[in-house]
Amino acid sequence: MDKKKQLIEDILKSTEKNDEAAELCAQAEKLYDEKKYKEAVKIWREAADKNSAEALYMLGICHNYYLGVEDDIKKEECGAAASKYFIRAAELGHPEAQCFAALCYNSGIGVEEDEEKMLFWFRKSAEQNCVEAMNNLAYFAANGVGVKSEETKEEESFAWYKKSAELGNAAGQLGVGKAYYKGRGVKRNEAEAVKWYTLSAEQGLPEALFCLGICYDFGRGVPQNATQAFELYKKAAVLNHAKAQCYVGYAYEKGEGVSRNIPEAVAWYERSAANNYFQAFCNLGCLYEQGIGVKRDIKKAIEMYEKAGELGCAMAICNIAKVYEFGKGGVRTDLKLAIEYYKKAAELGDEEAQFNLGQLYYKGMGVQKDDKTAAYWFLQAAENGDADAQCKIGTFYMQGIGVDEDEEEAFKWIKRAALQNDADSQYLLGVCYEEGLGVKPDLTESRDWYERAALQGNKSAKKALKHLK
Repeated sequence: MDKKKQLIEDILKSTEKNDEAAELCAQAEKLYDEKKYKEAVKIWREAADKNSAEALYMLGICHNYYLGVEDDIKKEECGAAASKYFIRAAELGHPEAQCFAALCYNSGIGVEEDEEKMLFWFRKSAEQNCVEAMNNLAYFAANGVGVKSEETKEEESFAWYKKSAELGNAAGQLGVGKAYYKGRGVKRNEAEAVKWYTLSAEQGLPEALFCLGICYDFGRGVPQNATQAFELYKKAAVLNHAKAQCYVGYAYEKGEGVSRNIPEAVAWYERSAANNYFQAFCNLGCLYEQGIGVKRDIKKAIEMYEKAGELGCAMAICNIAKVYEFGKGGVRTDLKLAIEYYKKAAELGDEEAQFNLGQLYYKGMGVQKDDKTAAYWFLQAAENGDADAQCKIGTFYMQGIGVDEDEEEAFKWIKRAALQNDADSQYLLGVCYEEGLGVKPDLTESRDWYERAALQGNKSAKKALKHLK
């Protein structure tokens, strides 16, 4: 049997031909709406005996969520029972049941995990315009599952989200918006991203409200508008979006898009932290460390930083290290403990921790002086974009400290830092161009970089300009 004929038969099977079964389902649905789940289940079982796809689907729902079946089956057995109902309804062509059947095969609930069957049922469901199935296919395609090739996965993901979005599904619209925003599977277009985010946000999807807020906050696809960004963050935050709650707190703390209000900032950070958002804990730690909006309490600050660190926030771990390195808030200076925390944060990729760790190894503070280890951490921080580290590793390459001397490599890193407007690096870049270190001598370029550094008050650059004139 060809696929087209099979699809027609499946759709025909999904139609309730049995008037009695349809009537039973209507009665059960009314009872379900009244939360009389046990009575509803009893009637759906009668309809299921008459091969009703809708009744089988709803029995799957009731078993899945343990509604009205408490006396008949143990809770831990409900998932397996639900899967059997979903699969039977799916075989009769029920689109939502097909979507649930796919999820059962994906997670191995009541059946063996089976990627091929999962994709089969998602596609059958999507063919009947089930947007949840489309969104799942989009998700799996983005992760390289069920795609024609690795090279086409983003395009295939976008295509499924687009189908869902065009049917008015908020999650699909969000998926399309993110694809346009990041240029995944489609040419990057921030204005198009705003269009789709707006459609999704109008349906109240918290993540869409947050993403639209980001666009207004940074002027992506729309004119920058801090007030509009705050209002969108606030709407998402009220809907319990943890990251938005933290952004609302930050807006109140800094007075961006709303009047500065530290007590409100603390309240929103606490709501976000209650939802386990790592940055909220980190921000609360900063407030306790500085005594802003709360009584200064370094122990409480460390407690907040620790919680953020447990959730993977490298910045918070770095903040703890700085407390011990500099003896903040009356805490006894402990360089060994500071190094321990810096290492944790550095290994998680925090560039400030990597730079500070490099400094301690270079100076031999709290640890034996080790130029190679210092160079390693400076290079890690430099690759993460830290201008101070780029300048530092540049000088290391220039002088052969902890690395082999390499003027061209030194020039590369010094230039990267200079382009970030680091005055010391701009001066050093002027020296490189003047003396031909790692680059062909060029006095015009040298003067230009000296002037840039001098404008920032670099005394060495000001002296260098005098002897060039």
